[in-house]
Amino acid sequence: MNIRVALAAILSAALLSAGALTDEIQPGSEPPGFHGMLVLGAETIFVSHLPMFVPQHRYQAIWQVSFGEEADDKYRAERARPENADRIFTLAPKELFRLPELTTSRTSFPADVFVGHFERQGKRLLLEGITVTVKSQIHFHPFVAADRRPESLAYLLFGDPHEMFLAHRISVAPNYDQVLAVKPSKSLARVPKDGQFVVPGRGDARALRAGEVISGSIEAQGKGDAQPSRTPVELQVIRQIYLEEGELRDNELVIRR
Repeated sequence: MNIRVALAAILSAALLSAGALTDEIQPGSEPPGFHGMLVLGAETIFVSHLPMFVPQHRYQAIWQVSFGEEADDKYRAERARPENADRIFTLAPKELFRLPELTTSRTSFPADVFVGHFERQGKRLLLEGITVTVKSQIHFHPFVAADRRPESLAYLLFGDPHEMFLAHRISVAPNYDQVLAVKPSKSLARVPKDGQFVVPGRGDARALRAGEVISGSIEAQGKGDAQPSRTPVELQVIRQIYLEEGELRDNELVIRR
C-alpha cells in the first residue's frame, strides 16, 4: 500500500470509529494530506495532482510552477537526457496541507522531485528539499458524490502551441488519470486558459491512445458575460506520459456506518 492510500485508509478508519462520517465531507474541510504530483514540461514546468476518490485527494488540479532558477535548470537538463524520454517525473511534498490552500492562501510548499514515481521501485531522487512556487493555476475541480459522467470524452488542454498536453477530465468512479503529449495538425495561436478538448461521439471510457489523430473541439469559457467558445481542431497523440486506473477504481467520498 502506498503512502497516500495508507494515510487515506487511516483517516477513514478514524472517522468511522468516531462516528463522524455518515455524509460526504465537503471539499476543503478534510484534514491536511500528503499530495504527490506528476511533473511535466521541458520548458514551462507544470505539476498535476495525483487524485483519488477519498476526502483528502478528491481534486483534479494542475499548476504552472517553479522550483527556483537553479533547480529548474537542473530539472530541465535531466528531462532532456535521452534515457529519460519515456520516464515520468514526480514530486513528494515534505509537509501535509489541504490541496485547496494552493488556490487561496498558500503559494508554495517544500518537496523532493524524483525521476520515476516517488512511491514505486526504480525512482531516483533528483531535487531534495526544494521550494515549489505556484506561478499560475491551470485547472482545479473537486470530485463530489453528485457528479455525473460526461457523455463525450473530454480532456483538459494545457501548455503552449509548442508543447501541449491533455489530461483526462476525471468525474466519477471508476475512472482513470491519463496525461498525454499532443500536437495540433495545424498550428494554434494560443492554448486557451482552462480549455477542454472534447471528442463528440466517443464515450468517456474510450481513452485516447498514442498514435491516434483525433478530430474534436477546444471548448473554453468566455470572460465575464461572453459566450463559451468552441474551436474545431485535430490533434495527434504523440505519447502517453502517465496512466493510473487502480487508485480511481472505487468511490470512498461517502462512507456510511
